[in-house]
Amino acid sequence: MKLQEVRRDKKLICCIYLAVMACIFLYALIMKEEEEWPYWIHVLIIAGVFLFNLFVTEYPRPVQWIITLAAPAAVFLIAEGYTHELVKMNQGPVILSLFLYYLVFVLLFLITGNARVSVRIMAVFMLIAATVNYFTLQFRSSPLLPWDLYSAGVAMSVMNNFKYSLTLRACSALLAFAAFFAATRPIEISIRKKMRKARAAAAGLLVIVLLVFCRSLQSEETADRFGFNIYLFNPVAMYRDNGFAVSFIMNLQYVRIEKPEGYSLINAQKIQNEMMENMPENEKESAAEEQPNIIVVMNEAFSDLSVLGDFETNVDYMPFIHSLRENTRKGWMYMSVKGGNTANSEFEFLTGSSLYWLPVGSVAYQQYIRTDLPGLADQLRNLGYRTVAMHPYYSSGWNRPKVYELMHFDETYFQRDFDDPEIIRSYISDQTTFDKIKQLYEEKNPDQPMFVFDVTMQNHGSYYKSFDNFTPDVSVIGGSGYYLSSTEQYLSLIKRSDEAFKDLCHYFAGQDQKTIILMFGDHQPADYVVRSIQQVSEDTLEGQQQRYLVPYVMWANYDIEESEGDVTSPNYMAIPLLEEAGIPLTGYQRFLKELSERIPVITGNAAMDSEGNFYERHDEALAGVLNDYSLLQYNDLADTKNRLEHFFTY
Repeated sequence: MKLQEVRRDKKLICCIYLAVMACIFLYALIMKEEEEWPYWIHVLIIAGVFLFNLFVTEYPRPVQWIITLAAPAAVFLIAEGYTHELVKMNQGPVILSLFLYYLVFVLLFLITGNARVSVRIMAVFMLIAATVNYFTLQFRSSPLLPWDLYSAGVAMSVMNNFKYSLTLRACSALLAFAAFFAATRPIEISIRKKMRKARAAAAGLLVIVLLVFCRSLQSEETADRFGFNIYLFNPVAMYRDNGFAVSFIMNLQYVRIEKPEGYSLINAQKIQNEMMENMPENEKESAAEEQPNIIVVMNEAFSDLSVLGDFETNVDYMPFIHSLRENTRKGWMYMSVKGGNTANSEFEFLTGSSLYWLPVGSVAYQQYIRTDLPGLADQLRNLGYRTVAMHPYYSSGWNRPKVYELMHFDETYFQRDFDDPEIIRSYISDQTTFDKIKQLYEEKNPDQPMFVFDVTMQNHGSYYKSFDNFTPDVSVIGGSGYYLSSTEQYLSLIKRSDEAFKDLCHYFAGQDQKTIILMFGDHQPADYVVRSIQQVSEDTLEGQQQRYLVPYVMWANYDIEESEGDVTSPNYMAIPLLEEAGIPLTGYQRFLKELSERIPVITGNAAMDSEGNFYERHDEALAGVLNDYSLLQYNDLADTKNRLEHFFTY
């Protein structure tokens, strides 16, 4: 009877393992996006190991020890190989990564008392982390960062709208994980139960060692000694050179804002006093008697891909905006993000702060805003405006309800607040949000101006799928390639945004109350969307920044100065808007206005001077020019107990 049970269990195990291997192998065949023959060799080798272990019921004791000791290194190799070539990792980080993996394994072994359970727990954890990192890279062209854990709810809410595909490299890594589990099945090494007290003491000591080691990974001395890549502006290269686990731990030190060199409350007050003393008399005027309604539309993924190369379409995908001239200002903005992290574009526009001073990949809404934060909403509210924020999606995204409250928006509207909305693909249309703005205008007190900040959702990725409620009508003439359909769907959505914006402008053109409308994109779409048309090389810093360039258009139903072609960044964009609306600037905004004349672009990726020269983040050449900005931003965002309140708002 026992012999039959053993045979039955072996057959079941064989069937399960063979099924898993077959599924992964077939998925690799179906979903692969690249033909690289070395990976097929990897797949075959792994499959051989897999099959061999199906029929091994027990290893000799020495073999078990060899496999156990090699297991942490194997997990490291597989996890890193998921997204990049191991040969490109620096030698020093490899050594420290292996030390980290072995520390974790020994700690798990002391806790569980079982070698097989320990290596499998570590393998499962790294499999999940590596898979999340892989898809994060695929969707937003940036790896998994510590502060992304704050954004897990946002990611879950939109994950159904993306198409998931695996490269052959990723498929071979998944198969390697499966083979790893097969190879570790016969391990029977364990610690005697009588040693529980000794294990607990050793585990406690090892936790301290692990914490000290992780802290040392964040020091400059370790980085210099072991040859770390510490260029935060390029997290993809950082993870490639240093490894996933080491880079993730290194980035933990940036969860909090680092105090800039030379910061003190006295120095911040000195900058404030100099700014106020030097302010020209003509800038001390009060607000205009008739304050116009101010409508700001931050349009999801709205951009003009013509900045990336010359391509021809069957119809103009932005005809109304291209035709606007009268009472219109049009130009370009360099953004800090691409493909995602919309909340950062909101943050920069609404506060005047810049991601230039924050860790790459951080999300200020989630990490740094814990108290009242002065900004555009607070400024206009103090002038008597009714301040409204709207976003036609889930309120859980990016901690918006709490942040909007701390920014002093009077009202907020989310997906549940839009009755019978028009749905394009899976999202509420721009037209629906613009109709909501019209409704708010018609219902408001005619003696009270309103400020509306509308963060749209219509154009959100992904652009792979086809939908019954949306048929793309823009095609790229002569275009080809795997991603062309995504490009055409994206351009067709931009055309819908242009049509909705035309309707909004025409509506307010017929209203008596003065109204000014600003629309800009929060970022360009993900990399795959532009591959079929991109001609601009990203080999230079200037070329890289083209992927962060979006248009803005400012229109009013009254006379404003007309211009076209100005270049700026979102931290400055509120200033021309307020000036055209006749709204007096705060001391901070006056400071930013003066700075913009010397450095018209400053983002989380780079800065550009008035001559059009680009500089990498924290380039020493700009240290003197930008130092005061860093001190003021730290006072506003981090040193909130000593914030210069009257400098940042009225």
